[in-house]
Amino acid sequence: MKILLSLFISSFIYTGLLGAATTHDSVGVCGECSFYSQRDSYVAQASQRGDDFNPSQDVRRRDVSAGAFRSDLMYKFLIAEFAKHNKLYDLAAETLVDILRSEERADIAEMAADAANAARRLDLALEAAEVWFRLDPDSIKARFVYLTVILSNNEFATAKPLVDDFLSNNESELDKKLQYVSELVARAQDRVGGYRFLSEATQGIPNSFLKSLLLGQSAWRAGLAQDATALAGEALTYQPTSEDAALLKASALRQIDGDRSLEFLSEFLDSHPNANGVRTSVVGDFIREERYEDAIPHLQHLAREDASNANIRFTLALVLFEIGEFEESKARVHRALALGYEDRASAYFQLGLIDEKLGALPAAANWFSSVPKGARFIEAQSHLAKIKLATEGLEPTIAYLNQRANETPEYFVVFVELQGMIYRESGDLEAYFSVLDKGLLEAAPDELSLLYSSAMAAEQVGRLDILETRLRRLIELQPDNAQAYNALGYTLADKTDRFDEAKALLVRALELSPDDPVYIDSMGWVEFKLKDYEKSITLLQRAYELERHPEIAAHLGEALWAQGREVEAKSVWTSALDQFPDNDVLLETVERYEMD
Repeated sequence: MKILLSLFISSFIYTGLLGAATTHDSVGVCGECSFYSQRDSYVAQASQRGDDFNPSQDVRRRDVSAGAFRSDLMYKFLIAEFAKHNKLYDLAAETLVDILRSEERADIAEMAADAANAARRLDLALEAAEVWFRLDPDSIKARFVYLTVILSNNEFATAKPLVDDFLSNNESELDKKLQYVSELVARAQDRVGGYRFLSEATQGIPNSFLKSLLLGQSAWRAGLAQDATALAGEALTYQPTSEDAALLKASALRQIDGDRSLEFLSEFLDSHPNANGVRTSVVGDFIREERYEDAIPHLQHLAREDASNANIRFTLALVLFEIGEFEESKARVHRALALGYEDRASAYFQLGLIDEKLGALPAAANWFSSVPKGARFIEAQSHLAKIKLATEGLEPTIAYLNQRANETPEYFVVFVELQGMIYRESGDLEAYFSVLDKGLLEAAPDELSLLYSSAMAAEQVGRLDILETRLRRLIELQPDNAQAYNALGYTLADKTDRFDEAKALLVRALELSPDDPVYIDSMGWVEFKLKDYEKSITLLQRAYELERHPEIAAHLGEALWAQGREVEAKSVWTSALDQFPDNDVLLETVERYEMD
């Protein structure tokens, strides 16, 4: 549930559902978008304003026909046109740049730069843009594209005179030009270099709100939180009510100290209670920190401010659910639906969760059944299967899942795995293996998910031969599947004496995912089996620091005990038992060592 809430609130905040989109976010996004979409927007706006630095004739793209070329280049042009039409942008870019090397023309250079951008070929885009700008220096499009490419390539020295010239002309448009330059700099791969370049380029420009804000955004993108905080503070001295500046400062402070960020935003809201963008950000911070009680009054304020906003109501419903206010949460979901909340699948799923918590299982089942195919469908079917198991028993539940598997072939694997889960949780391990084994044969012998799940089921019934065969087939099909390497390596270490094979497999798993605590635990267990207790303890302690998992605790205790560190072993086990009193692996381990 917390995952659902986290994902929802991220969308809630950053897509501007409350109309609180911020300049620093939008600039950051713009810095990653196509430089042609930026350029065309810029040119169009400038043309509408009648800017003298943007001739209106420059807005229209040039049309080029094959007849415009020498006969020896005509064939290459036709190849380029064919490639563009079929979205073979690499070929189009390479061919057009080749033409450009033989016949330098501004129209060809523009086409080549366009194709190179589509192909993400910075080398070709740089070559084409340089020719384009050299041949047509009065073209704002050519200048914009050229600047974009050279700044993307961190060629700040080349860009400096062009930017200086751009900013020095037509001072009445200075703010707009500064904004565009900031957007260009955002494309630089060297974010710190880009920030320093922008700082230098704007030294001669009078201090202002916009200058401080844009420099602050650049510092923030560069990860220079202290600079970003100071510059956002400067921006606020010019415009104390600016939500953009406040949110920028909060974002920078969050990188330094999350508590300081929230404290600042709370103070800002005390002075500016109608700053709904800031209030939305505060809600997001509270939810990320699981401070749901603190988030509620802010959500209620937002709901009063925008009575017709269904998204606010639904967010409030999710938060109320987290603190156990199920009836109130239900009422808020229904209110959101009445206001036209569009994500009905999430709403129905949430109502199912609520009624499930309230013990109203038939009602919950109806809601889960109502969730259409899509993002929430599988989760809903999983909950529905558990409800059916509780209310109707094992066989009707299996029959239902089997029916759904046949009715929805696109979800066949999911429904087979749900059957396996039901059998496993009921304790029928043979049926657990059998249904997954049969499902694999019916779906396809190389169905990746069933290869893995049926291998895990095979281990439960002692069929290590099948486990190994299927995991090795999975590795053959997916050579970078760290999970498969780990599962096979751990099983060989735990169930056989093939420790060297196991270690080699786990080395590969850790190469693919070096910080995964599960894989580190597996390697620690191999070293334990190899009786290298020092290395085993080092690995298992690291794994336990990364994740306080009961099985890691069980392994760490065994390694400590084997080295004669029994007091430490008992301490680890006691602490883990306090947190996980019902874990079978941990209980079996402690019992084996006859710990009091």
